[in-house]
Amino acid sequence: MRVCAVIPCFQEELRSSALEVLTKATIVASSSGGRVEAWLVGPTAEKHSSKAAQYGAATLRVMELEVDSEAKGVNVSLGRRIVDAVDELMTQSTAELATEGAPQPPSLLLFDNTELTKDVLGACGARLDAPVIADVVDLSWDGHQCIAQRPTYASKVMSKVHAEGSVILCSIRAGLFEPDEKPVKATTHRYKSPQTDLLGQVLKELVAPEGDTVDLTEAPIIIGVGRGIADETGKDLVAKLATLIRGEIAISRAHFESGMYSHTLLVGQSGKVVAPRLYLALGISGSIQHVAGMSESHTIIAINKDPEAPIFDLADLGIVGDLYQILPALIHALESTQA
Repeated sequence: MRVCAVIPCFQEELRSSALEVLTKATIVASSSGGRVEAWLVGPTAEKHSSKAAQYGAATLRVMELEVDSEAKGVNVSLGRRIVDAVDELMTQSTAELATEGAPQPPSLLLFDNTELTKDVLGACGARLDAPVIADVVDLSWDGHQCIAQRPTYASKVMSKVHAEGSVILCSIRAGLFEPDEKPVKATTHRYKSPQTDLLGQVLKELVAPEGDTVDLTEAPIIIGVGRGIADETGKDLVAKLATLIRGEIAISRAHFESGMYSHTLLVGQSGKVVAPRLYLALGISGSIQHVAGMSESHTIIAINKDPEAPIFDLADLGIVGDLYQILPALIHALESTQA
């Protein structure tokens, strides 16, 4: 079978989530006797091809989207360019295999579960007449079908989904697989981007969040701030702790509504879905809306003054106490260690 990592290339560096997809593609291909392909699409596709080969892609299919010199950006129409590119790569690569006389194996297309993927995955499935499984936390191939696991009901239930077909599309939740280099000698195929109607938007640049923050879905350490942090003193303590442990700050809905933090930091059912190595939950009760966004974290440490808070049912380590007493002591201990 073909296990194809579909990687949109609009940034100078490949996202960690894209490397995770390549790593999972390598694992699935190894267990099923398949081969790994990387489909790189975007203005920086050529630049990232060698990186894809470092992570196990023996076949590189590169499609650079041309930059419109007048508009000074890439013409897009609500993700239409990506959908057209995936369709074109599937058509041309299938034709090439047929010309070579090779049998037509099933194709498993893997995407990282970014906002862009959420926009285009369904359209790609419709265009290719293929089943789609979104937000997958694990998957395998049993010889004739894809078996995937994905959280449902606000992560309360883990569903097992079976999909069959000549083409199957899956998006993989970020933060669950450690990127693992598997360097291979790769063969590169280059393709021209298909013509797309140019009515719509023009992507001129991807603007990073203000300040030194990173994409929460890429952060290895996250400090989740809930209602227990209620004022500027608490906010300062959180910022100091974040600096000491090199973590990123996220918030629950309580602070989304309070305005104390930016709404872009919201984690939960209506915010970001994260899976960091460490999630430190400060004053977070553990409502299902918030848990839906962080339950797949590798290690969860919760601090809350309420011993009955639901977050303790999920936490690997729980501390019952006043954050305004615990955080200064923790910060002092960390500073002493790092001095």
